[in-house]
Amino acid sequence: MNRRTAAAACLVASAVLHALSYFCWPADSEGTHAEQLAAAGAHSGAWAAATWVETVGWLLLVPALVVIWEQVRGRGRRLTAVGVWVSALGVAGFVGAGVMNIVTIGLARYSDQRAALAVFDSLHKDNGLFLFVVAPIMLGTLALVLLMAGLSRAGWVGWWAPAAAFVGVAASQVLSDSANPVLLTLAFAPMAATWIAAAGRLAEPAPAAERVPGRDGSPVVA
Repeated sequence: MNRRTAAAACLVASAVLHALSYFCWPADSEGTHAEQLAAAGAHSGAWAAATWVETVGWLLLVPALVVIWEQVRGRGRRLTAVGVWVSALGVAGFVGAGVMNIVTIGLARYSDQRAALAVFDSLHKDNGLFLFVVAPIMLGTLALVLLMAGLSRAGWVGWWAPAAAFVGVAASQVLSDSANPVLLTLAFAPMAATWIAAAGRLAEPAPAAERVPGRDGSPVVA
């Protein structure tokens, strides 16, 4: 398995895990802060499992993004590069969100629930949470649209991919408070389709124009 094939597998696995995570979250995971703490305490195993599935799903994008950045040549390269690195920033934000979810389980087990809720509220009002988690996630998800625009310009995916990515981002944002895993999966589906399309291009043998030069200057497939 070469790097392109591995990156393609990562893209597909990322999409699958992302969709699967919607079905792992317990009820009230998108409720009020008090309801979230109660859900994390009553269903800590499911909460942790959903956190790990979601976080690993996002992390699997990283090797795929790196290979895409290396492989795209000519038209669309700059646009793709910006999309890749800002999307990677978004992945860092999602990892931060995963850490917060694990912290939520710890707070839910605290004996003084009133104090735990006060700490939980304080964390969500902290400017650092917005700076290091919320803002990167917002920028990173929008960058996925930019990435697909770059790949479309490079001829990797069809013209429909940037539009589908935008629809996926918008739909997921509108339904962000929903607890219905089927609706959330349908909202994510357009974005997942773009990842699978990019994976299909990566799974193909690299054209000569996309081959990464070796140390001696000869083209080699990464």
